Amino acid sequence: MRKPMRRLVISLVIVAAVVVAVQIAVQSVKEQNRAAEIARLKESTSIAAYEKLIADQTGSKPPGPVPNVDPQDAAQPAAFPQDAAESIAAYKRLYDEMLEKWGGDYLPQEAYDILKKSQDSWTDEEWATMVQIVNERRDLLDQLRALAGHGGPAYPLDFSKGIAMEMPHLAELRNGARLFRASAIVRAAEGNYSESVEDIVAGMQLIDALAQEPVLISQLVRFAMYGIMNDAVQQSFHGGDLSPEQVSQLLTQLDGADDREVLAQSMTGEQVMGLQTFSGIRTPDDLREIWGEDPYFNETTTLGQIAKRPLLLEFYSSPLGRPWLNMDADAYSEILSRAAAVAELPYYEARPELERIENDIDNLPWARGITRTLVPRLPRTCIAQARHEATIDLMQMGLLLEQYQGQHGSYPQSLDAIAPGLGGELPVEPYTGEPYHYEASDDSFLLYSVGDNLTDDGGKHDYRTGDIVWRSVPER
Repeated sequence: MRKPMRRLVISLVIVAAVVVAVQIAVQSVKEQNRAAEIARLKESTSIAAYEKLIADQTGSKPPGPVPNVDPQDAAQPAAFPQDAAESIAAYKRLYDEMLEKWGGDYLPQEAYDILKKSQDSWTDEEWATMVQIVNERRDLLDQLRALAGHGGPAYPLDFSKGIAMEMPHLAELRNGARLFRASAIVRAAEGNYSESVEDIVAGMQLIDALAQEPVLISQLVRFAMYGIMNDAVQQSFHGGDLSPEQVSQLLTQLDGADDREVLAQSMTGEQVMGLQTFSGIRTPDDLREIWGEDPYFNETTTLGQIAKRPLLLEFYSSPLGRPWLNMDADAYSEILSRAAAVAELPYYEARPELERIENDIDNLPWARGITRTLVPRLPRTCIAQARHEATIDLMQMGLLLEQYQGQHGSYPQSLDAIAPGLGGELPVEPYTGEPYHYEASDDSFLLYSVGDNLTDDGGKHDYRTGDIVWRSVPER
């Protein structure tokens, strides 16, 4: 009996060893394929440009091929000019100067509090405060205009850090847009429409530096910054305040601001950062290096949420957990690939697939814990893109309607009258694919999008649930 038992045990050990060897070989191949996938994703023009920038700054070799793209090609916004490093240094110098002179912010808190209110409700004291603040910052505005006119990049994004990438410049740029908004409102109130237009154009140019960044948070901040400049336009100009040349200047700057390809690129960037993070989880040493003791990794951040699951992370970093980690990474990559493809569609076409993606995310098994934490709520991101597109469309049409009234003394009865100013074709709602809603009388008009709830509320504006209205009115 002993010999058969011994043979059985030996056979089982051999079988187990073979199974383990095959599993190790399979996982090794999968990890090689994933490394190749990351390398392929990094060949994207946007990401490759930042990879080369980091390599140039550190003196290291770029991790992959860098496309040979003409920096002047508007379709490839992240192929940086030769002085990209100097552009980043200039942004840093300006911030350091602000830190020394103004405490590190473009505006004091009292200015932000005033800007939260409609210009029509500002008191004389608030007006005097804003004028003083803007005038004190004339030199700062001049320097910021020069930087905005140059474009970007504004910060060296390091994709090798995965989702631990630092992005301190986003708050700085957003506050720069608020400074331009404050200056535009003050100059327009003084009748200096030329400088007011320059402020708004510069604010939009500052925002466009973020269009080069293939990261979702950068694009969400970009949308918010365009909202700031939209407020500046609505509060600064009425009727025939602007010349046709000034209106054309604003419309030209707005052309291409709603490019969905930028959002698709950011999905690819998120995919790279997430896969880099999965790669870092594979060994305990890398794991400790990623999490460290940095306060950034607290429970309110994505990394902090992942770090709260130490047993899962230790399991994933073990040979036994490696297959589960790879399946988790595969799920993450597949979802982001689908999201990148659908992000290039108008929202009304993308909605069915976005709903399927969200449903798939909600139904991920418990063993896909890192994916559930890393994957953003993609439909909400695409809704933010749709809101951004609607804001840009309404701004362009609103400016042309105001110009029409200044020239003809009344508003047109149909939007067709302003179609020539938009290249001969009127935009359609990104939410529905239908025309924007427009009603006109001789001395006023109502122009709006149905907004996030996809329901025509008759022009009743509410940021979250109501319509998106040009010169919004809270209640009707």
